[in-house]
Amino acid sequence: MDLFSAPVIASIITFTGTVIVAKISIQNNRKTSKENKKLIERTDLIEKRKVLEKKLNEFYIPLRYYLAQSKTLFKIFMKDKPNDFRTLTFLLDQECEYGEEKMRVILNQNDKALLKTIIDIGSKIETLIHEKSYLIGSDREFVDNYQPSEGYKHIPYDKDLTLINLLISHLVTIRMAFNCEIKGQVDKFEGFVFPNEINSKINSKIEELENTLISYESKILNLIS
Repeated sequence: MDLFSAPVIASIITFTGTVIVAKISIQNNRKTSKENKKLIERTDLIEKRKVLEKKLNEFYIPLRYYLAQSKTLFKIFMKDKPNDFRTLTFLLDQECEYGEEKMRVILNQNDKALLKTIIDIGSKIETLIHEKSYLIGSDREFVDNYQPSEGYKHIPYDKDLTLINLLISHLVTIRMAFNCEIKGQVDKFEGFVFPNEINSKINSKIEELENTLISYESKILNLIS
């Protein structure tokens, strides 16, 4: 007599088949779930990468370019000027005297041409900030009130301004002084001299964003494999 009847054997086969199918289904679901999770992570990283690329390409890198241009021209302009010469305060009061010798500065044609070009670059910076400063987002260096580093604390920068706002205020003020729209009252405007730290802070931010992009790229590649 057979140990198992045909119906019993059929039931065992059916049950075994069901278990195998269920196991395969569970494994496939786990694999699909894992792949979906990787896809979501990869998509999120790609979107974050796009945001950083936009920040760099449309705001920070163009701003660095303009600032570098301006800095180079300003170094040429300053070559024969007294150590304590400040362009904004000079334009407000061209009778200023410098040093123990009570030296006065008279701008020659080259000086005026250099200054005009610097002012024109400043206008491009104003436009860039007006159109693209939303890309700064929550970058604390540029949205928090500016606190000068130790080497710049002696400069009487106007308080309660972000570094970007201080830069804009300087560009507007120096343009108006250059065009003789404002004059005198040096004490009133001395807090709006150029914020020298902005160059190094922009460079640091670009380096930080580029390093983050490299990190994102590596993670994206790992999620593909």
